[in-house]
Amino acid sequence: MIGFLYFCRMTQIIEANRRLRIPYILRLVIFWLIIFALFRFVFLAFHLSTIAHSGILPAMHSIIAGIRLDLSTISFLIFPSFLFWVLRQFIKSRLITLVNTIYTIIVLFIISLLAVSNIKMYHEWGALLNFGVFDYVSHPREVLTFISTTQLILLIVFLILYLGFSFGVYKKIVTNFSAPTGNGVLKTALIILPIIILPVMARGGLQLAPINESSAYFSTTPFYNHVAINPAWYFLHSYFDLKTTKNPYLYLDSAEAEKRNRNLFVKSETPSPSILKTQRPNIVIIILESWTADIIQSLGGESNITPNFDTLSKQGLLFTQIYAAGSRTEHGLISVLSGFPPPPLISIITIPAKSEKLKSINTVLTNDGYSSSFYYGGEAGFVNMKSYLINSGFTSIVDKASFAENQLNSKWGAHDQYVFEKQLHDLKSSSEPFLSVLLTLSSHEPFEVPMGTPFDDDHSEPGKFRKAAFYSDHCLGEYFRAAKKESWYDNTLFILVADHGHRLPKERDFNMPESKRIPLLFFGNVLQENIRGTSINKTCNQNDIAATLLRQLNKNYSDFPTSKDILNPDTKDFAYYTNDNVWGWITPDQKFIYTYATQALSNTENASPTAPQNDSIVMDAKAYIQTHYQHYLSF
Repeated sequence: MIGFLYFCRMTQIIEANRRLRIPYILRLVIFWLIIFALFRFVFLAFHLSTIAHSGILPAMHSIIAGIRLDLSTISFLIFPSFLFWVLRQFIKSRLITLVNTIYTIIVLFIISLLAVSNIKMYHEWGALLNFGVFDYVSHPREVLTFISTTQLILLIVFLILYLGFSFGVYKKIVTNFSAPTGNGVLKTALIILPIIILPVMARGGLQLAPINESSAYFSTTPFYNHVAINPAWYFLHSYFDLKTTKNPYLYLDSAEAEKRNRNLFVKSETPSPSILKTQRPNIVIIILESWTADIIQSLGGESNITPNFDTLSKQGLLFTQIYAAGSRTEHGLISVLSGFPPPPLISIITIPAKSEKLKSINTVLTNDGYSSSFYYGGEAGFVNMKSYLINSGFTSIVDKASFAENQLNSKWGAHDQYVFEKQLHDLKSSSEPFLSVLLTLSSHEPFEVPMGTPFDDDHSEPGKFRKAAFYSDHCLGEYFRAAKKESWYDNTLFILVADHGHRLPKERDFNMPESKRIPLLFFGNVLQENIRGTSINKTCNQNDIAATLLRQLNKNYSDFPTSKDILNPDTKDFAYYTNDNVWGWITPDQKFIYTYATQALSNTENASPTAPQNDSIVMDAKAYIQTHYQHYLSF
């Protein structure tokens, strides 16, 4: 309400001053400053619970901290209007005014749509929308799984109101062009000055380096920095980041970076222990949607959410310090099957020309006579998953189209129980040995499940997440009870791993390491008896599954340079992760993140953010990032 009254008062003042002939370009600048401030007021209003923890001052600071980025953005937005205004000074045509008005309406619509989308999706992703969102445009149904029908209607209504209010402010403050300036000196000044000032505004001032997101950073709480960043500037800047053909992470001499990176993945002469009874088992990989360690009691998480997984972990080999490399399902899929973690700000699966060059576990096993299948309750074409699976040699791909309407939830696809049942049914007739991968989805928003759970009365977001995870775990239990009756069961290695972590149920910070910690379990009668019920505490990534598995099968894994054998006693303890805000590095001794906007490293967890960092660990992390990104560019 305070924000609304503030805007009303501002428009009254500007309207009064407009009659005093404030220059048109200056009125445009003021208008857009108000619009971007409006976005921040509304954004903050939708995140009052966050503000409640830290008070009103950081929220107010975030509104002011982004003004330089706002001015940079405004300089680009108003330049066409400035050109139209210049033409209008010499050509008395209403057509110019009409074209300018149409341009303004289009830009206002785009900015309003971006603002409303950010208000909704920030809650889901913990980051402002970047250009990568277009990877999802071809699958609108999947995108809408984040939004219920009621929410969608409310968002559309809100968009109309937001756009209407913004255009109303425009009419009050800017309206049409002022009449052509009669004073020749003044007209010349009003034409020349913007030509000088707008480029300076665009680069953020006369400093050596052009402006970037770091100019808006002021808080140790990422949320307030994200509020301060201009959403339009961030969105457009991300386009150039995603289209780069140069390595932006050149920290070290290339030879030094390569040497350090090789040392991280050096193959030990010490043999890895054999954990399998055979080197040609069937392999079933179950990728669990959003399963964070926080919901698994055997990993120190909450109790009674995943009791079946906890039971299985007592009979298998549990890896307790595994971290997801990315923050999206497609990141997890590539990491698990190709041992290829996502480079910073990149989703390689959305670029078929590059992802088709990746080797996968299935590529190796197909050459060894394995049959293969992939099961998913959603649409396999989502973010180019299908092209990747086909290029990886999967001969059978089962997705949403294979399930009846009454087996689907309202948004995403088939409930987990039906996907598990479908795989079990098909494996009865599969030739052995086989590799079968199953990707669950019931623990994805909107968290709909077709059964009662102990968490049904908790309608909070964490409660809904617990409910969905409990259901997926229930399906997992039923699956194994049925699988044990199959003839192929005794000769099958099951690998259970999450695609990525989650902020729920503990409402963790998206950027911090603990939100990325996930389960990894090797299970099955094919395991050596002395292995069952044991655990390994080495710090590693989900992309290390490829090398670990292939080494157990006595296969060469040299085509997986970013995957290491977890079981080898000499393997280095480290994990890497990335999201839209940071990349992170985790070792038993130190955890730190690199924030893209500030281009700075900071410690996390128990260490002070300003505590001294181990230079050797930092150099290893930088060498890894530099080498990995260069590897991506080489595809």
